[in-house]
Amino acid sequence: MIERQALPVESLVLDAVQSREEAWTGDADDRQLADSIAADGVLQDIIVRPLDTVELADEQVSDADETYAIVAGSRRYHAAMEAGYERVPCKILNADDLDAAWTSLIENTDRKELSEQEIANQLKLIYELVRPREEPESCPACSADMAGESELLAHCAATTCTLPGSPSDGPSVRNSPDGSQVRRFSTDEQALEYVAKRFLGRDDESAISIVEGHLRTAELPPVLQSLFKSPEDRTEQERLALENYGIDIRATLGSGDGKSGTSREIVALYEAVDEEAETAAIDPTDAVLETVGSLRFDEMSEQELRRTLRDFRHDVTTQLESDVSTSDQREAFTETLQNCAAALKETYEEVEPTRPFKKVDVLGPETQHHSRWHTHAMQQRDVNGHGELVRELYQERLETLAETEEWE
Repeated sequence: MIERQALPVESLVLDAVQSREEAWTGDADDRQLADSIAADGVLQDIIVRPLDTVELADEQVSDADETYAIVAGSRRYHAAMEAGYERVPCKILNADDLDAAWTSLIENTDRKELSEQEIANQLKLIYELVRPREEPESCPACSADMAGESELLAHCAATTCTLPGSPSDGPSVRNSPDGSQVRRFSTDEQALEYVAKRFLGRDDESAISIVEGHLRTAELPPVLQSLFKSPEDRTEQERLALENYGIDIRATLGSGDGKSGTSREIVALYEAVDEEAETAAIDPTDAVLETVGSLRFDEMSEQELRRTLRDFRHDVTTQLESDVSTSDQREAFTETLQNCAAALKETYEEVEPTRPFKKVDVLGPETQHHSRWHTHAMQQRDVNGHGELVRELYQERLETLAETEEWE
């Protein structure tokens, strides 16, 4: 049974597993919440748990008055203090780190939209809580010796052995190699299926791929993660870093709900440069920031930005994979980026917001996007009109179909 109690504000401290990176910024939304609480009170209880249940304890927690950790409701907590409250209504949970981490993610997603970066980091925290810390050395069901996860999974597929825990119910308590009891899965595969099931409601390959994308985003350096933050949530240092590369600090990459593919393209570019280039020649963090600053235009849709980043990654990877010496890698990267930026800029400057078809919004973003690529296609094929371009594209399509279907 959940206990409800009005607790002194000085008895509360932020939980190490709560999902908001910065609980209170004082922006317009925060001030509006404080005004609402001053007028109507705290209508939704703050969710807390006793500090002695927190395993991932913050080393800074030392005040004897602090006896509860805020799992969800950190904005309401700060807004209540801003409104002059000395006590706030709380629901007290007896939850371990894993259950508290899920509660924080779900509650905060329902209240104020989390950034893509916050979601990625929270899923990474949950994944780290449930994944095995070491490669399995034996089968949990029959105790047969195993040499790692691959052999264990193959063993279970070929026998009647089943691994403890499930995507729906979570990890079960099991004995670790040192004899202690842990609440973790036996394999990384199980951990990924569990996170996908709890977060997305399914654990198919597509869902697992989405989770893996979030985990890769969480591995990015902090300044690259700040690309996905709301402008008001960025630190002064992050804003300065982005401005130094010509990135508009008023913009946020990604959809904000953790579902866009922009973060995947940022990660892919970072990993490609990190893998193909010598760090002494090209720092992957600098490379990504320089690329975003050079190739992103205000008129760009998220879809167009993703495609632009993907095309550039292919071009620059081709250059770096060739026999380019370490000393020439920076020059090859810069030249490829400049050529790509120049071509993109030329396309943007030359295209008029005209509509190629009737009954469409002339000034709408989709029309502008179509117009840019329509003009680009005409330039590539050296045609003078829309009709001529359509005929040429139709002929190309017919030839492709004829070859694919082996028409005579």
